[in-house]
Amino acid sequence: MKTINLLVTAVGSELAFAVIKACRLVRHPLRLHGCDMAREVVGRHWCDAFHTVPAARDPETYLRALTALVEAQGIDAIIPTADAEFELLAAHREAFRQRLGCHILVSPLEELRRFNDKWTAHQWYQEHGIPAPATFRGDVEEDVERAVRELGFPLMLKPRVGGGSRHILRIGSRGELRTHLPAVPAPILQECVLPDDEEYTAGTYRAADGQIHVIIMHRSLKFGMTNRARSLTGRPELEAFCRDVISRTRLEGSNNIQFRIGPRGPLVLEINARFSGTTGIRANCGFNDVDMWLTDALGLGPVPAPQVRERLVLRYMEELYVDL
Repeated sequence: MKTINLLVTAVGSELAFAVIKACRLVRHPLRLHGCDMAREVVGRHWCDAFHTVPAARDPETYLRALTALVEAQGIDAIIPTADAEFELLAAHREAFRQRLGCHILVSPLEELRRFNDKWTAHQWYQEHGIPAPATFRGDVEEDVERAVRELGFPLMLKPRVGGGSRHILRIGSRGELRTHLPAVPAPILQECVLPDDEEYTAGTYRAADGQIHVIIMHRSLKFGMTNRARSLTGRPELEAFCRDVISRTRLEGSNNIQFRIGPRGPLVLEINARFSGTTGIRANCGFNDVDMWLTDALGLGPVPAPQVRERLVLRYMEELYVDL
């Protein structure tokens, strides 16, 4: 079998670390390329080859450099991992496939934009009957007052755009709201779904044949990120819930649903229309969506149903030491 030349971008990012861990468990022969705008990044030492590229904030220069890299190295597929790259590469994925024979593993641009904006996503949830927490605009005074009046405290304060834990705060009083609301860019206020110990993250993969594979993970958070997780195999009702959510979208390949279970049942907190920070964890539990997407994109055969194992995962910090 031909060796796959796979490029993971922004290999200094936390998301790239998760993706690379899954890459190392792919069933097919793989040469792993990494790129970043900086040279001294951890991912450089985790890849078989490393390349520097300009920052994606200059789209024309970035795309020119990426095209040259794909041609020079015979790159078969690209996995972007930086926020600045997702929409840019989604807009050019057909051009890369047709002109260069290179598959960019991203969902359609329209879907990415919808789910990257939490307010737009909330409106879509309402239109499509997806259970989700009550959500209000935080930059409209009338909506702020309505959120306080209808939901009370605590409230969740989040930015409309972007992932990760930055600027996500639990607000317990009007005083805290007055203090923190101006500091959050394009804020939204959301119902706080309790209890805290009913937090879940689900990896989903929509295969080319239409099947939607799911892994459910019960998790706890620390500093806004998963620090303890348990893969579950005995919750078919939650798997069915996630399949139903994804089936209503036009999302492709790998996606992530974050949800909590409250008195009204499971409520979708957000959909991450991309590989997520638990990609490596999922692969080590038998659900390797990097492998699945490469298999589909490159026509390497049918995607086998993942065999999920129940495992407890404990996250910790680590360092890499490089002799100079």
